Amino acid sequence: MNRDMDPLGPVAREHAELVELLDRRAALRAALDLLAADGDVAWIAEAPGDAGDLVLGQVRGDRTGLLRGLTVPTGLGLTGKVHDSGAPAWVDDYFGATDITHTFDRHIEAEAVRRLLAVPVHRHGRVLGVLAVGAREDGAFGDRAVTHAREVADEAALAVAVAERARLAREVAVHEERRRLAAELHDSVGALLFAIGSGVAGLASSAGSADPELADRLERLRDQAAEASSALRDSLRTLRASPAALALSVALRGDCTAFTERTGVPAELVVLDDDPAELSPARTQVLVAAVREALLNVEKHADATAVVVTAGRRRAGGIVVAVTDDGTGLAPGHTPGLGLSHTADAVGRLGGAVHVATDPDGGTTWRIELPC
Repeated sequence: MNRDMDPLGPVAREHAELVELLDRRAALRAALDLLAADGDVAWIAEAPGDAGDLVLGQVRGDRTGLLRGLTVPTGLGLTGKVHDSGAPAWVDDYFGATDITHTFDRHIEAEAVRRLLAVPVHRHGRVLGVLAVGAREDGAFGDRAVTHAREVADEAALAVAVAERARLAREVAVHEERRRLAAELHDSVGALLFAIGSGVAGLASSAGSADPELADRLERLRDQAAEASSALRDSLRTLRASPAALALSVALRGDCTAFTERTGVPAELVVLDDDPAELSPARTQVLVAAVREALLNVEKHADATAVVVTAGRRRAGGIVVAVTDDGTGLAPGHTPGLGLSHTADAVGRLGGAVHVATDPDGGTTWRIELPC
């Protein structure tokens, strides 16, 4: 059938456009395509969550690939400058410009870019990222190009806000369904396991010394019912956890498993709360990186035989994760290395803190506190 004659064609296209609007990445990609019309190469730089540095996640029209995934600290280059100031800026002679840092000259030169225009993508006073377009020929960005870039940035900000609301709505729906399933399992399977355990315990008591073999078998059944109840409680805790808290738990458990596989030293994760504190993806990333650094230090220096990672809520709000080993402890006059210093700085930028303490009887505890 001719597509133009298909009465469902417009409906299908509208549906595809709506789905694209609800996808943050697709929405930014569409904005980037619009902006690229004013030049030869264009990119969107975003700060992942609460992180300070920008990352060029999507690029159009590049030749070398050097720009893809490039990290841009805020304030550096034209992109970093616009993110820092929250105002549009452009340079018609990039290499002759004196009001920007030339941190990325090598990348710009490799792409043969001569002039560059960047505009912030902001929503309700918060800068979400920076859109930039570069041209490979001499000239000047006029009012039309700047106005068009502003309009595209405003459309991108709106699209990102809609996509974020849609994402949150999906997460809430999934979370509510998981909580409903957890409640049903608790009331049905949990109650059944409790009844089985109590019944078996009564039978074992009745058998007593009259039939030691039967009593022993019933005791084993009671132990198995108790283990099943414990496994069910762990599963219910996971089902009740929010998506953000679940992601953190999965990441920490994976790091404990990887540590054990590398070293042969058992590492166990203990989650202290049924409903752990929720962190943004960026804060989760910083926290997981801090735990990995602590585990790496245990692996290199502690000579430990066991490690326990605990995660729970802070009294003042937020989360605290502790990595405790039974090793030799820190040497007197210990000076933090580059890895620990970098970790402490990253946590500190988010309002948190890293504390390291050695027990007089041996062992070290790395305590990472982070507000939500």
